[in-house]
Amino acid sequence: MSEQSFESIQAPVKLVIWDLDETFWSGTLSEEGIHTVEAHVQMIRTLVDRGIMCSICSKNDFAQAQAAVEALGIWDLFVFPHIAWSPKGQAIAQMIDEMGLRDENVLFLDDNHLNLEEATFFSPRLMVVDASKGGLTGLLDLPQLKGKDDRGHSRLAQYKVMEQKKDERENSGLSNAEFLRQSQIKIKIITDVENHMDRVLEILNRTNQLNFTKIRANSETERAALEELLAVSGMHAGLVHVQDRYGDYGVVGFFCVRTKFSGTAVHHFAFSCRTLNMGVEQWVWQHLNRPDFDVVGPVASKLTDHGEIDWITEVTDFETGTNQLEERRLCLVGGCDLLQVSFYCGTNRDEFVNKPDENGLLVRHDDVGFILNPRDKSLRHSFPLRHLVGQSYEDMLAFDASVKQADLVLLSLYFSVPSDLFFTYGGKEWGGEYWATIPPRRFKRLMKDPDLAARFAKEMFHRRLSLAERLELTRRCFARVDSLRLPEAPLFILSAASEHGEQAQRTHEIRVAYNAMCRDFCDVTPNTHFIDVDRLLSPDEFVDSDHYTRTGYFKVAEFVNSFAAKQPAQEQAA
Repeated sequence: MSEQSFESIQAPVKLVIWDLDETFWSGTLSEEGIHTVEAHVQMIRTLVDRGIMCSICSKNDFAQAQAAVEALGIWDLFVFPHIAWSPKGQAIAQMIDEMGLRDENVLFLDDNHLNLEEATFFSPRLMVVDASKGGLTGLLDLPQLKGKDDRGHSRLAQYKVMEQKKDERENSGLSNAEFLRQSQIKIKIITDVENHMDRVLEILNRTNQLNFTKIRANSETERAALEELLAVSGMHAGLVHVQDRYGDYGVVGFFCVRTKFSGTAVHHFAFSCRTLNMGVEQWVWQHLNRPDFDVVGPVASKLTDHGEIDWITEVTDFETGTNQLEERRLCLVGGCDLLQVSFYCGTNRDEFVNKPDENGLLVRHDDVGFILNPRDKSLRHSFPLRHLVGQSYEDMLAFDASVKQADLVLLSLYFSVPSDLFFTYGGKEWGGEYWATIPPRRFKRLMKDPDLAARFAKEMFHRRLSLAERLELTRRCFARVDSLRLPEAPLFILSAASEHGEQAQRTHEIRVAYNAMCRDFCDVTPNTHFIDVDRLLSPDEFVDSDHYTRTGYFKVAEFVNSFAAKQPAQEQAA
């Protein structure tokens, strides 16, 4: 037997995939029988104690192989095992994908060189070792398999949950509706809204995509009108608190209706995007006996979606003991629909998402200027920043502070790229030195106001940028966030869908270029991870090019959570 070489193992190993016959044990299970290699049994225990997962890819009968491994007392230490009389290459690629890993952090051990070559064909950066040469226990001495002390098996438990959810979705053949039914969604209606007015105002003034009435309460006059409305005899109002088996969404909706003989008048009906596609707004509408009212668009869902909602239960008190995610601070930048992802990643969130300003004009924070502009005090009272761009100096400082303190940062900045409404303003340089991207809807509204249009023409300098220049600005945003965050805080960058929906077809070239830039940045930046939605989600989990079903958002969150345990950046990098 020749001396074993591990020169191919260059990256930190997060998963070791074992062949069984003539690799994990001696002999062939289906033929002459097997002999236990005790050193390999102990090796499995050591790897899992180091937080390095172990799986199986073996051509055998599943039940027979499981029984043999169970007899050794280590079956529960393996995750996502693939034991079947089928080729190994695609099986390993699928396993890596399901676990949210990258092939360059996975090691495959097999005694058959054809299996090793097939595996690397489907996963080109996969690390492989020829087990026929023996000496596998020497792997434990490599720095790439040092791992991190996890004798409590928290990472194993995390992957066991992922494995369970995969089984629930796929092995049981669950549709999206069936997935919702097994999610055990519960709603509590809070009727003493006067004691929760801060949350009422936040919902009315910050929600947009699921705000069906679009009536705000920003000014003192509007707030007084709301208080008078709530005092009207016969007025029914409530806040909507939602939980399911995965955790607590908090108060996500507000409604205010008055039912008379002539019918029900809907004054307010607004919900947070974090429960989009769960059927919450449809359930509340049905709970209110389906009142007929003029929906003020645009809205992200129809009240007639889903049909009869039979997967939500109303409660007066939530049951204790639901599965809660560990507490950690999340900084999120992107569309408000990503609030669904943020919930699954933690309950302590700083959300810099799309919102209307006091005049109902759209404000976006997925804008290069919001991230890149110098934090000059002169911006504190800048008219262009507050009234034309719609952002605030205080939000800029809050964003910087949030990134510096976050345990996890999630960026979705695709919409900083396709727009041609790039401008500069302010500063001492000709044409301005502060960047801003004006959303088209906001730009049209500004141009309809003669005074604001005149001020815009005077203050804002239009920049005609090439796609390469726009991508470079966005890359600089990533770099600045990377410079602010804690080294152990993982940074996630969400891709733009390039293969699903009409919008993706119309902007295919831009999306592909954006994704390539993001992937390149993640490849060279430690502890930074690219979320490829085209690969991660199935076609039926896209509502359109830029929005997903609840199971889609859940998969994105699962991907994030698979990397999110705190550990040194060099061990997290993928």
